[in-house]
Amino acid sequence: MTGRRCATPRCGRFVRLEEVWCATHRVAAGEEPGAVFETALARREDFQRRLAVGEYRALFETRLREVITQAAAEQGLADEIGALRFVLARLLAEEEDTVRLAAGVARVASVAIQAARAQRAISGERAEALTGAIARLLIELDE
Repeated sequence: MTGRRCATPRCGRFVRLEEVWCATHRVAAGEEPGAVFETALARREDFQRRLAVGEYRALFETRLREVITQAAAEQGLADEIGALRFVLARLLAEEEDTVRLAAGVARVASVAIQAARAQRAISGERAEALTGAIARLLIELDE
C-alpha cells in the first residue's frame, strides 16, 4: 500500500488522498491557518459522529475499510516476516556500532522467531525445528 506524500521537497509526511500538502506546508502554501484548523475540526467531528453509531466498521472511510478487509483476509504472516528480514538485513549492512548492532539483531531476531512461531501455528506446523536452528544461529553470532 503506497501513500501520498506532501508535495514540499524533502518533507515526506503522508497526506490524505484529496490533499497536496501536509498541515505544516498548507499554511506555507497560502492557506489560512484557521482553514487548516477548521478542516481538522470537521474531520474530528465526523469521526465523533461515526463513533457515536457504535459500530467498528463505521469508524473508517470506505476506502480504508476496504484495505483493512483485504489485509485481514491474508492468512499468514509472510509479509511481516519478510519485513523483519528486510530490517535485519538493513541493520547488518548499516549499523557500525557493534553494541547497537548486537542489541538490534537480538531484538529483531526475537520478533522474527515469534512471528515464525505464529506462522507455523497458523499453518499447523511445529516450530521446534525452527527455534533450534535460530538458537544455533544466535549462538554462532555471539561467538
